Amino acid sequence: MNQSNSIVEGFFSSAERFPKKTAIIWKGETLSYEEVSVNTRKVAAFLKKNGISKGDRVCFYGEKSPLFVYAYLATHLLGAVAIPLDVKLPKTAVQDVFSITEPKIILHPTQNELSLLQFPFDDQLLGTEPLVEYEFPDRSDLADILFTTGTTGSGKGVQLIHQNILAGATNSNEFIGNDHSDTEIIPLPLHHAFGLRRVRTNLYLGATIILVDGFMFPKLFFEAIEHWGATGICLVPAGFLVIKKLIKDRYIPYFRQLKYIEFGSSSMNIEDKREIAASLPTTRICMHYGLTEVAANIFTEFHDFNEKLESLGKPSPNVSVSILDELGNPCKNYEVGEVSVKGEIQTIGYWKNDKLSGDSFINGWFKTGDLGYLDEEGFVFLSGRKDDVINVGGKKVFPTEIEYALNQHPAIKDSACISVSDGKEVTGEKIKAFIQFEDGSKIEDKELVLFLSDKLEPYKIPRIFKSAESIPYTKSGKKQREQLKSNPKENA
Repeated sequence: MNQSNSIVEGFFSSAERFPKKTAIIWKGETLSYEEVSVNTRKVAAFLKKNGISKGDRVCFYGEKSPLFVYAYLATHLLGAVAIPLDVKLPKTAVQDVFSITEPKIILHPTQNELSLLQFPFDDQLLGTEPLVEYEFPDRSDLADILFTTGTTGSGKGVQLIHQNILAGATNSNEFIGNDHSDTEIIPLPLHHAFGLRRVRTNLYLGATIILVDGFMFPKLFFEAIEHWGATGICLVPAGFLVIKKLIKDRYIPYFRQLKYIEFGSSSMNIEDKREIAASLPTTRICMHYGLTEVAANIFTEFHDFNEKLESLGKPSPNVSVSILDELGNPCKNYEVGEVSVKGEIQTIGYWKNDKLSGDSFINGWFKTGDLGYLDEEGFVFLSGRKDDVINVGGKKVFPTEIEYALNQHPAIKDSACISVSDGKEVTGEKIKAFIQFEDGSKIEDKELVLFLSDKLEPYKIPRIFKSAESIPYTKSGKKQREQLKSNPKENA
């Protein structure tokens, strides 16, 4: 068993044990652990030659490629701090990251006017003889700063030490049950916490990863299974729906050959959970709840917990999860409070934001910002985001409950509910529902109220209904109600 103190140390341990084994498959080409080790040490030598040492921050382009893996591991090999950049970030947002983090070096295809040392993100990074002497980082050293927008749109630099990312990998492995014999398909972006964790996890184990560019070409998944013997895949629910839309049920005979699937980053419709569980009776179908700040801290498995599919599941191995009130006291079963997490996966805080860091912890617990409750068997159920709760006459209303009821109407494709107030309402806040109708459909407000009256208490029924061309989501599939609140056109 790998006893390393960091992912990069674990990777080099795997490279010693399995030098000729395939580590990465990319566009039909294979790279062995030995080749990845050499190329990682080449990039490390390039960085060292340009002044990078322990504690320095390295910003680099987050494209999906072996070069990304080399740059990430090489940064850690030098004890430096990795800051992967979203490839779709606009130039101004990229410059904001540079200004906030003040990196020692930038590896990016687009040069900018800041007076920082910068190089193109290309094979030039492999032009130096491999680094020979190096020392692995300590568990307590800062490893990554990952910028996440989440559902609110506000950028936050999440600081992760090596202990955090190592714990995230080992806890996931323990629940899913994957090992060095596995070959995993990774269609997720590598700058994002989920995709990056799956890269770390597999290379730490000595397993093989197949990098696939997104979900639009399911044939690549089938080739990975048939030709390369893939045993697992990581998916976001929205990506799985794309696959089903493109090829209907033709994914089933291929996915039945998989040992495991891990879903994450956003919620999944319970009907979709039941469907995929029934279609893949022998595949271990896992789904995590997590944040960049606290990795995958709750897990469920669709077959094992088939009677509790509406829940998030139970705490991940080696992680404690509690439901806390505003004073930090544990709530009783079925009492709604804030989902809070404790364990080695826990972030040390946010980069240059002491107030947010302080506000995010209570009595040693990290507060997720999500509200939920526990049942008597220890299953965690999600109620909604703390910031999204609507106060109607002193009663708490969760938008997700209303949206679930609305989306049952055959003419409604999607919906999102927010609070609005003109300061004159006796009941405080009013509920406003944005509705994306199926093509060509239109429903009168009275009909919607009547439809909801059989499903919700009167105070939960929206007072305002507004048609919307689409409902905004983050790239990882989380609904952005905050964007609807801040749009003056929508709330005029």
